[in-house]
Amino acid sequence: MEAIGPRIIGTWKLVSWTYTDDQGNTVPYLGEGAQGILMYDQHGYMNAQLMRAGRAPFAKPGFADGTAEETWLAFNSYIAYYGRYYESQPGEIIHEVEGSLFPNWVGHRQVRYATVIGDQLTLHTLPIAAQERKIVFYITWQRLKLS
Repeated sequence: MEAIGPRIIGTWKLVSWTYTDDQGNTVPYLGEGAQGILMYDQHGYMNAQLMRAGRAPFAKPGFADGTAEETWLAFNSYIAYYGRYYESQPGEIIHEVEGSLFPNWVGHRQVRYATVIGDQLTLHTLPIAAQERKIVFYITWQRLKLS
């Protein structure tokens, strides 16, 4: 297997983020219509931002004026992190998290297994503890091209 690191450099738009449940069903993790962007640059930096479709705005316009419920819903419908990345072995991409909406990820490594077919990048994880069980995530991205 050959290194794919140079082939992932660029900007990618989310196609789907799914996992398989206990009955073998494919489930969209952030629901249907989720949106996101993933960027890898040639200097070894990356960032990822993903969100549920149809997020409700806060009733008040201020950034910090959300109610406890509005803030909880906003936090639980958006994922964002950034940091350094490298390919540790062919197809194994390590994200070294420097900043994250989820503070527990800061200073940790996120391991992703990557395949690139044409202009599609698919990343998957090893089993991760989520929703009170262990699941494998599959995140598919489409390369964005300059117009």
